[in-house]
Amino acid sequence: ASGLLISKIGSFLNFIRYKVMMDNSERGGSLKNIHAHYDLSNDLFTSFLDKETLMYSSAIYDAIAAPPDHSSGLVFRGTLEQAQWRKLDTLLARAQIKPGQTMLDIGFGWGGLSLHSARKYGCKVTGITLSVEQMALATERVKKEGLEHLISFEVCDYRTFARRVENQGKFDRVLSCEMIEAVGHEHLGEFFWAVEQVLSHDGILVMEAITTPEARYETYRRSTDFINTIIFPGSCCPSLHALMDAAYQHSRLTLEHIDNIGLHYAQTLAEWRRRFNANEPLVRKLGFDDVFMRVWNYYLTYCEAGFHSQTENCLILVFSRPGCSSLVPLCETRSVTQLPALTKAQTDAWLTDAN
Repeated sequence: ASGLLISKIGSFLNFIRYKVMMDNSERGGSLKNIHAHYDLSNDLFTSFLDKETLMYSSAIYDAIAAPPDHSSGLVFRGTLEQAQWRKLDTLLARAQIKPGQTMLDIGFGWGGLSLHSARKYGCKVTGITLSVEQMALATERVKKEGLEHLISFEVCDYRTFARRVENQGKFDRVLSCEMIEAVGHEHLGEFFWAVEQVLSHDGILVMEAITTPEARYETYRRSTDFINTIIFPGSCCPSLHALMDAAYQHSRLTLEHIDNIGLHYAQTLAEWRRRFNANEPLVRKLGFDDVFMRVWNYYLTYCEAGFHSQTENCLILVFSRPGCSSLVPLCETRSVTQLPALTKAQTDAWLTDAN
């Protein structure tokens, strides 16, 4: 009984610490939380991310549903690099990106999405982040590709950025790839308000978000766990309903399209963990010890299990204001119908290739 009481007291104190010390406020809180994870070391992240895009978010593999006599879930094929390029193309396709448009990349990471948008479509891209380390490496990558005339990066909070008069209605497209988890439940409305300010009249927001099922969201957001206090301080994976409610309460943005790529995230995390452990000598050389290795193996495995069991989801969400003509292509027959199922012969050939 005494052990249970101590556990309850510890959980309560940890929750108070989470709410008070890890709040994602505009004036310092978000910056501190981002620094605690993303500024650990660029060399650490490049030790396990794909070598071409450096995307720290779910990839989209070439996959089919496993046949009954094979296994459950999906069967995947292809490399992490190929899967990340497919994901970038999917985000831009959902945004209906057109050549020469203006795009805001909120939480641009190491620049993978911004670079691809500028390189493939000639978009004029502005990226904002709170990570100094990510900013440094992303800027190097832009210079290496000679895209300084198309891409500009800045360390700036999304709320501060949205209040600038010169940014009002400036962007044709806003993309945010797994940044919303760092916003916090109490600040979701501020995020949608900010997007509303900077998005042009016929603009589109595409968001990739890790989400928590509605059934346990209220319990989740009123408690703390390994991820939101140790790995990503102050983080919160919102429910889809929480996102919809925040959008409705604080903007005119409406959900127009949704994809669930959670099972692909399980595969992505498995590959990250394999690469992380394969590069253990490098990670240790960077100064990370046994405790760090164990913690990060647990983190990667913990998240993989969540997506594999579908108790966490990863959604690609498309928002616009009512009457957005830019989204008409997403209503084409090819977009709203499913491709014919593979025949047994095609499935067998696919599985042979995957193996």
